Amino acid sequence: MISFGTSFGTTFATGGVRRAAAASALTLGLGLSDPAAAIDGGSAARRDALAQATVAIGTITQPEEALKLTRCTGVLIAPDLVLTAAHCVNGDPLGALVVFFRGSEPARPVYGARVAARYSPDPGEMLPNEASGVSLSDLSLDLAVLRLTEPVRDRRPVPLAADPGRVPKSLRIAGAGLSGRTVGRLRTATLTPVAASSTGLTIARANGARVCFGDSGGPVVAQDRRGTYIWGVASAVISRAAPCGGYVVIAPAAQVFSATGTR
Repeated sequence: MISFGTSFGTTFATGGVRRAAAASALTLGLGLSDPAAAIDGGSAARRDALAQATVAIGTITQPEEALKLTRCTGVLIAPDLVLTAAHCVNGDPLGALVVFFRGSEPARPVYGARVAARYSPDPGEMLPNEASGVSLSDLSLDLAVLRLTEPVRDRRPVPLAADPGRVPKSLRIAGAGLSGRTVGRLRTATLTPVAASSTGLTIARANGARVCFGDSGGPVVAQDRRGTYIWGVASAVISRAAPCGGYVVIAPAAQVFSATGTR
């Protein structure tokens, strides 16, 4: 795991910032039959717009001698495009597998995917009186888009936020990550934003839950009168120790995609 060593003083009990992705010896089927928790706490995903569009992502890399399968989360933003965190697809992966869910349970078929683009959003400057001790340069926000080998016909993509400057008062995250070393079912949790930067970077507290390794890239959504939209993706967790943390750092999607935003 990458530890950024950022100190948040008394605001976050001097927790370190850690990436939320983790490598594990998973099967190529992404453990479709293995029951386990992803987000620690929260709720099992329902069959709503968020659950229908959230995916589990496995990327196969070959560092040195051994193959590794890294597990992350993502979200469908077009019939053939998935948004996730860029560090989920570091190291020029040999391949990527994408699994959708039916409620909280993984569902077939498994889709192949490749990296289409990577982005490094500008962390900006922390707004006045909001976590002034945070070193934003240490957070290393990242986003990536994967292109599926074929479009998904029976899932509805979730639209992206268009304005990175309007932080919603309430957010919700979905994660299909790891609890310990086991593949997880899809779970969700509500988030309360506690700090934001001038470019939309958001630090949020997970309510009654913790975000775990493998929840990286998980969609963070908000709701308005037109429905659910993507505010960003989980880029890092703030934790005293692995594998889970009570605060999540959100890379704002609208900063990168505002020119093509649909809201």
